[in-house]
Amino acid sequence: MMKKILLLVYLIFTFLPVTASAEPKENLKAAFVRDNHLWIKLKDKEIEITDTGYVRYPKWSFDGSWVAYLKGAMEGDIMDLWLYNIKSNRHFKVKENVGVNFQWSPNENSIGYQVAKNLFILHTSQLGLFTAIAKNIENFSWLPSGKGLLISTKKGPELYSDIILSKVILRKKEMPAVNDFYTIKISENEIYASTSEFKWSYDKKWISFLLIPTASLSADGNTLCVLSTNGKTFKKIDEMLNEPAWFQWAPYNASLGYVSGVGRETTINKKLKVLTVPSMKNVNHTPRGFIDRDLTWQNNRGIIVSRSQENGSADLGGRALPSLYKISLSIINKPKSLFLLKKMAILDQKLLRIICYGLELTERMLMLCFLQPINLERGYG
Repeated sequence: MMKKILLLVYLIFTFLPVTASAEPKENLKAAFVRDNHLWIKLKDKEIEITDTGYVRYPKWSFDGSWVAYLKGAMEGDIMDLWLYNIKSNRHFKVKENVGVNFQWSPNENSIGYQVAKNLFILHTSQLGLFTAIAKNIENFSWLPSGKGLLISTKKGPELYSDIILSKVILRKKEMPAVNDFYTIKISENEIYASTSEFKWSYDKKWISFLLIPTASLSADGNTLCVLSTNGKTFKKIDEMLNEPAWFQWAPYNASLGYVSGVGRETTINKKLKVLTVPSMKNVNHTPRGFIDRDLTWQNNRGIIVSRSQENGSADLGGRALPSLYKISLSIINKPKSLFLLKKMAILDQKLLRIICYGLELTERMLMLCFLQPINLERGYG
């Protein structure tokens, strides 16, 4: 019995991922929406920033001194873009009828935003003075350098017309220079109308984005794509909902985590997958009978997901509430040790639960141990 305990403890600590927070607690701050109002949490203090209207999509500037957000009179109304300055505690209205894709520059306090299909940039040092950048675009994102933007446009009015990706290079005293970067060929039996925003891998060698069909079809499925930044490799990877937050690159390698699955119902057929680039190897990390919604990378080896039991029932009250789970990717490559750990866990599950309690074990490891998912809210994870 003692040998079994010692071996079990050895296996757990040998393959246990160790993580540390790089950000001191006193520097942490968050912007969030509560009861349709903007709130900010500084250290341990929560502050209500707005007390009227309907607020959505708060986003921090690169240096944490500004928060951009959309605000309307009520749900369903036209949304206006506002900026809030932390130091002065003042709000500034930027523009009416702004789309949900507004983005801060990665290295200065400039914000890009769309009004209909027109792209503008505003710098916080010149509030009220905006610059028109491009017309008739579908979507955009800042280049990682902050020196320009990547935009998507349709070549023609037809749904099956090609989609052109172009780089817009900003120049101080001249008009921006627009250089076509890549053309996505669309066949006559395809009806892609636009793209999502664009996201770069850590090494800046790959770009991920969605090809989006017409609005009614987009509600059920969109095509996740990856494109090399040299324009030589383009791949259609999978189908997923039009949720930009549902595909994210790992912080320090070329792994793309995303939630796959067609159908507008988020409680069925939604699986967490991780794509490794450039091998294009794809691995599913959602156990049978469960669905994942939303994700964030904790580090290169761990992803936090919102998970619940799969349930297609129309009765909302009968659906299980989601819980947060941590998925460990490093454990997957150790099948022999996992098999041994699983075998011993079957022999004495109660003992394993006692040893695991309070440790940073992953849901994936515990699922393999117990042959069932473990809820992080119970202290296992």
